[in-house]
Amino acid sequence: MEEKIRELTVREKELLHAVGKYPQASLKELVNYSSYKRVSTVGRKLEEFKERTILCGPLYDLNYSKLCRNPLHKLHCIIETNKSLETVIPYLKLIDSIRLIYPVLSHKKVLAMVYYSSNDIETEALFQLLKDSDIITNYVVRVWCSKRMVENPNFFGDINPSLDNLLDPCDIPDMSLEQHDTDWNECDIAIIPYLRFGRSKLIEILREEKKLHRSWTYEQVRYSREKMLKHGLIKEEYGILPFLQCQSTLFELFFEPEDTDVSSRILYNFARGARVYKEYLLYDGGGWIFCTCHPSFLTDLMHKLDQIDEIKEKEVYPVRSNNSDKYAFGKPIELKYYNFDEQTLEYPYHLYEEKIKEKIENEVCSP
Repeated sequence: MEEKIRELTVREKELLHAVGKYPQASLKELVNYSSYKRVSTVGRKLEEFKERTILCGPLYDLNYSKLCRNPLHKLHCIIETNKSLETVIPYLKLIDSIRLIYPVLSHKKVLAMVYYSSNDIETEALFQLLKDSDIITNYVVRVWCSKRMVENPNFFGDINPSLDNLLDPCDIPDMSLEQHDTDWNECDIAIIPYLRFGRSKLIEILREEKKLHRSWTYEQVRYSREKMLKHGLIKEEYGILPFLQCQSTLFELFFEPEDTDVSSRILYNFARGARVYKEYLLYDGGGWIFCTCHPSFLTDLMHKLDQIDEIKEKEVYPVRSNNSDKYAFGKPIELKYYNFDEQTLEYPYHLYEEKIKEKIENEVCSP
């Protein structure tokens, strides 16, 4: 039976705003930040929001640039193909530094992907191998050059905001990538994937780790989480959707302005204060924005951007579905190659190349 769609009340909006602004607040503190009078009511409301898929978390965002001494990048990749997605995706997963794959709406077969990279040249070489082998027809690789910033929705804001203020002066937050400054041990690294994917209860982490024959104590796991929070390797946050999934649309926008110095200003001002969930960052040459919003905002988006002469290039990719597409795939960062003595993380690109070539050869030889 489909859920009856209803608008949030003023008190519900206030509570969601407080959760987004104060993700580490206790239930008692959230009572003080909202119009609710009882802790039990706040707790029940949070569970209700999670059931309605408006609220997700707590999650722990990974500050990957602090993870290791060697340079570690995040790459956003767009690939096109003439082959079926069932054929192509297994090749892309052979590069196990992958973080995400999801299809986007296009008249072509297009996939958006995110990879971690310890060697950008070697990563691009793997895509070129796939292109030379006619597995894919084209690819674009963009390197993240800043932190990924998150802005939860203002439930009292506009659902179809104007973009007239994109170039307005503003106080831009620090988006710079930080460097490795703390040594991480085996327990620290082991629990990162659980925290990133929402398993915040330490006892659950211990149970899963015991299945892998790792015998951490509760105190070890607790200390690792506190250590990573203290030194900024992870950050606790909630994801809050502006509307129910059935009422939402998702898209990502890449843009390149005439003057790259205004990229940060455009990122910060874009739909700020609106009823929009937004992530944004700088990449080499421009900016990237991911939004969850009301469909009306996406309908008018390209027209609004066309009015801004300072933006010379722009690409909009609507995500094909809300987390239900059979081709969508996500996993935590691959950490089995972490060198604790050197505090480095280097992926074995030669092995990925061998696996891709072997799969190509086997499929060519198959009857």
